[in-house]
Amino acid sequence: MLSLTSSTLFSVLRDIASRHCPAHTDMLPSAGTPERSGLVNAVQHFFDLSDGELLTDASITLEEWANALSETACINRLNLFDTVAGGAFSHKLQHQYVHEAESLTQEVKALQALLDAEPRANRTLVSWLPLQTVFGFMLGALLPQEAGFKTRSLFDHADALWDLNAGDIVVTSSDRWRQLAQRLPSLPANITAVTTAPLDKETHQTLVSQGVAQIVELYGQPETGMLAMRISQAAPFELLAHWHPTESDDVLLQLTQQGVPKETVLSVPLCWVGARHFSMAHKHDAARLAPIRQLFERPGQFTPQGADAA
Repeated sequence: MLSLTSSTLFSVLRDIASRHCPAHTDMLPSAGTPERSGLVNAVQHFFDLSDGELLTDASITLEEWANALSETACINRLNLFDTVAGGAFSHKLQHQYVHEAESLTQEVKALQALLDAEPRANRTLVSWLPLQTVFGFMLGALLPQEAGFKTRSLFDHADALWDLNAGDIVVTSSDRWRQLAQRLPSLPANITAVTTAPLDKETHQTLVSQGVAQIVELYGQPETGMLAMRISQAAPFELLAHWHPTESDDVLLQLTQQGVPKETVLSVPLCWVGARHFSMAHKHDAARLAPIRQLFERPGQFTPQGADAA
């Protein structure tokens, strides 16, 4: 079961409500109205609730719903969206994918180990991602909760970037990083920039020249969530700790918390250049990368520790 605080739930509910209530405030639409019914259905589906009993007609604020869900709801899976970018300022929600609580927990632990390797007090994470999306929920909601980060959204606080201190984190998509790099003369010094997809070279170089201390590029697919990361564009992507390669380019094994490998088919095959590393090269680049690949052990079928030899 996924344990979410009332604060985290409130942030997610605000994000859902902003897309279902034209005149969005933190007050719920009146009971019995189409707006209220639509919002109840959206929340119930997002959290995969068996019924809407917790979202009572007696509640008048989103905060009441957040408190009720935090105290009573059994959240075992979420229906998270993928997005289609129509420019940095227009991301449309589209397909929803089921993400199990256990997988989300594993993913957030891996990201916390990556981004909070040296824990610091009073760290702030600024997110410019919809919280209903796979990457937005993980980076903008669950990660701050688990790591103890303060969190702000650029959707609600347009000036949030200017309140950052060294060591703080900003997370958004690659196209939005491109817009920030082009439009802003500078960024606060020594922050960590996290992007949900690889940056183009020009954007990467601009962010470095603006004083960004570290750029973390993540790679994921909407069906699976985050798969890998890199901190240098000269390096290939490396699988997060709970993902393991197989002999196939489009199948990975996820080692569950119980130590059981779970096979996952990818929507986009990976181009391996090492035992746990892959590049973003297209298939026509595979021949060029062959000599590099030969320097590494080709990934084979994952075998859990302690398993009997075949």
